Order: sequence, then C-alpha cells, then structure tokens
Amino acid sequence: MKQLRLIFILVIAGIMAASIVWSQEEKGLEGVMDLKSREFGQHQRPQVKFDHYLHETIMRCRVCHHDFYVFSNRNEGKGSKCATCHKREINKDIPIPLLTAFHNRCKGCHENYIKWGRTSGPVMCGTCHKKT
Repeated sequence: MKQLRLIFILVIAGIMAASIVWSQEEKGLEGVMDLKSREFGQHQRPQVKFDHYLHETIMRCRVCHHDFYVFSNRNEGKGSKCATCHKREINKDIPIPLLTAFHNRCKGCHENYIKWGRTSGPVMCGTCHKKT
C-alpha cells in the first residue's frame, strides 16, 4: 500500500512539474536571462546566460537572494537583484563588491556541488561568459 501511495505521489509531482514547464514555454518565459548590471558599465566579457527556472527547481530562493526574508518588506516579498545592495566598488555598508558577489555565489555554489559529487554548472570563465 505504501509503495502504491509513493508511486501515485511521484506521478502527480511529475505531472505538476511538466505542467509548470509547459505553461512557462507557452508564455515564452523559459527562464533564461542575461546576467548583467548597469553597475558595471561596459561589460568586459559576454554576459552570462542564466537559467533562473532551472535553479529555482533545485534550490530555495534565499540561497542566491540571501536578503529574501531580511528585506522582504522593502521589496514586496521578492528577493532583490545583487546590484540593489552590492556595488561595483566596496562601500562601508556592503563590503563585498558586485563582481565578487556574483562569482562567490555562482561559481562557489558550482564548486561545492562538484566537491559533493553532484552534477553542477560550469566553473571556468569562458564556459559561463561565452558568445552566443
């Protein structure tokens, strides 16, 4: 009986996940975005294509948007963009510059996944920053 219940739950979860993907595709919201910031001015490397939808199915929002709960009233309950707080240069309130914040969060997470023996995203510059 427990096995049948587990199979039923897995089937329902699969159907729900597929319907979310289909509805995203129908709206043209595949979830892929260019990571860019006006804070940098002219980018030295090609912008990173980031699959937000893929990442939000793997981890919680606050992993990247670490201010998700702390500043939720300021941003109507949504996580902020990195550049909302992190600036190009260090400042007294936020001692981590924007470029370091991006690289620590993205590359650092990918490196951890590799260290844990899990499938991960790229960690080399040219793999993320590539011309399309």
